Amino acid sequence: MPNLSFMKNIHQNGFYGHKRLLIYTAVFFIVLLGHNYLMQLSLESFRYIRQSTISMLCIVCLFGAFMIMTQKKMRRDDMLFVFLMIIVGLTNLLSLIRGFTTGYSGIVEYKFMALPMLIYGVVNAYIFLLYPLEALRPGWLTLKRAILLFLPTLVIIILSFEVAKAHFTTVPVYNNWSSFISELSILSVLLRLLILLYPIFGVVIMLRYRKSYTWWCENNYASMENIDIKWLGDYIYANLIISISCLILVFSNNIRSALMHSIIILCFFLYGFYRVLFRKCPYPNDCFKEGMNDLNAQIIEVDQTTADVALVPEADAILYKSFNDRLPDYKQKLEEWMETEKPYLRKDFKLIDAMEILPLNRSYLSRLFNDGYGESFYQFVMRYRLEESKRLLLSRPDLKITNIAELSGFSSISVFGRAFTQKMNCSPLQWRAEQTERAELSERAEQLERAEQLEES
Repeated sequence: MPNLSFMKNIHQNGFYGHKRLLIYTAVFFIVLLGHNYLMQLSLESFRYIRQSTISMLCIVCLFGAFMIMTQKKMRRDDMLFVFLMIIVGLTNLLSLIRGFTTGYSGIVEYKFMALPMLIYGVVNAYIFLLYPLEALRPGWLTLKRAILLFLPTLVIIILSFEVAKAHFTTVPVYNNWSSFISELSILSVLLRLLILLYPIFGVVIMLRYRKSYTWWCENNYASMENIDIKWLGDYIYANLIISISCLILVFSNNIRSALMHSIIILCFFLYGFYRVLFRKCPYPNDCFKEGMNDLNAQIIEVDQTTADVALVPEADAILYKSFNDRLPDYKQKLEEWMETEKPYLRKDFKLIDAMEILPLNRSYLSRLFNDGYGESFYQFVMRYRLEESKRLLLSRPDLKITNIAELSGFSSISVFGRAFTQKMNCSPLQWRAEQTERAELSERAEQLERAEQLEES
């Protein structure tokens, strides 16, 4: 019977590579279908479900903010997420109170392209942007920069009011697509469209710096278990979904669309609260205080004193010999350390741990792996861990995969299984079985060869 295991391996690799894309696509269609379905509810059902959703959103946001403040040593990005949760919690609490007193649950009225609704939405989009900016570029977001970030939109909002006052006795309100399209030439309408672009602007900024964030993590950490790179990707995608939901809310002219929007926000904070509570920031504090560019970032070393002491004995040699000239020596020293001390077996192994044996700071250590080996620190360590796991798979058949993952330095069996499958195109158990079978066949061949030699002699 032909061996079809390679088809299973291709399927596994494809699944790992496209799983998140499938999830994102499914979420997108669920949002569209949810809006379409909920906009057909009766007003009575809509009011009841919306008040229940807003109540849950208040509890999740306010209680979640309290939990993060009390259970975690907060950095600035955590504070901004807590600030976001408090703002959303309080605005929804006001909406709930208004619903009980006036019968309308909302800070603003949800009318077609209504200016108050646009302003409310863009302010929320701005607050949503602050957290990822600080998470992706710690220290860059000062009060002055935060004001400048919102200033263009503020100017457009002011111009919108001034143009409306100049041409209309009251702020114009549109009821449907036809009236909106017929007045597209009016400056006030164009200004409103510019306001709608701000959330997309926020998503673009997040995407711009996510790649360099991933690069930093892979060049400084051997394990991504507590870094959680995926969370910021999920946050960016969630902002895109929220922006699309806002557009539906703005253009649908159906108040029932606010229900699906509230459900999306509720799901976002349920997921975000858990992620932020356990997330670890990979950057030093105020890493990008001087600018958003990686090259200009003022990196504060975690153990600067130790690094400075290590540099003193070889200071004269470094003056006369460049980094590239000494690269082979550094590689040899590093490889000897990896073979003898095996630091890669530690789950918390970091780039700066190599300062123990090399007179280099963080930047030059990153260059050592990128220029010397053509791979990131994460990939370099992963290679050693996989080699260790393969050795254990063959030498210790009594060990379970969970034990091998732990003894090889992996943070979890899922991380080990995913890394091994991506590298070897098969699972650890499959690889062990194949290698065992090959060894047995080789041994049989040798035995037959020895038997034939004995017969000939």
